[in-house]
Amino acid sequence: MIILDRQHPIRNPDCPAIPQRMDKTIVVADFEFRRDLEKHRAYVRRDGTSAHSEPRWAFDEIVCGSYVVIRFPAGDVKKPEVGRFHTLCQPDMDEIDIVDHFFRRVLEREVDGDGEPARLASWAGHYKDDKVLRRVAMSWGVTLPRQLCNTDARCPLRLDMCEEFFSRAIGGLHLSEFAQGQDLPGKAIPAIELQKHIVAGNWKVVEEQCAGDVLLTAILAARWLAACGEIGQTGKACTRALVDRFCERAPTDYTRMWARWRKENLGREILTCRGG
Repeated sequence: MIILDRQHPIRNPDCPAIPQRMDKTIVVADFEFRRDLEKHRAYVRRDGTSAHSEPRWAFDEIVCGSYVVIRFPAGDVKKPEVGRFHTLCQPDMDEIDIVDHFFRRVLEREVDGDGEPARLASWAGHYKDDKVLRRVAMSWGVTLPRQLCNTDARCPLRLDMCEEFFSRAIGGLHLSEFAQGQDLPGKAIPAIELQKHIVAGNWKVVEEQCAGDVLLTAILAARWLAACGEIGQTGKACTRALVDRFCERAPTDYTRMWARWRKENLGREILTCRGG
């Protein structure tokens, strides 16, 4: 277990590496998908043996999206400003509703201190999420926000945490794999089980999985920015602020697990989740 409050730390974890001169904002997002197997079968029937036998992201329909906006204020500010964890999900919203809301009300509105668009942060978004968002824009005639117009994996308006640690030798790590290596709790349910809940329409399970992935990605992204000296808040302070905010959600076994982890690892007593 990693304890962030050591008696004799190698370096004071409460002291930021550098002063931050400009407000910075990131939008951390994750999406879940239902694969349209009928469309894929039609493609295979039409193209025969030249068709790709396994359905790929071109046949994925967005059924859920979660995001959180994090602002890192300039100056001597100890904690980031963490917005509410939002989820856009079926059956209340379909694919185009989810994408239109995310583009128009989030990515196009959130900016840094210099007026530039907020960075879009994800785990492996370059490999699937971003591509499906572009596919939806093409299909429905929606204008892409600036964060998604550049398809380069190293676009400065995006931060893909999986890509940051990609290795040709082993490929990309799984989100839960990297999180476990940092002694963070894992996903709400094993990733392999999610599709059966999507097919069955268990949207509460899908929503919590998606929001939980956003929390894990947000913690890792904030720690990475702090480690690189890009923000004035420490990784410890960012972790605490994000977990505090997530535990304001309606109580479930998953939020209670995070509340226990928070109490055991962040070095101070904190109330359990709201209503828990």
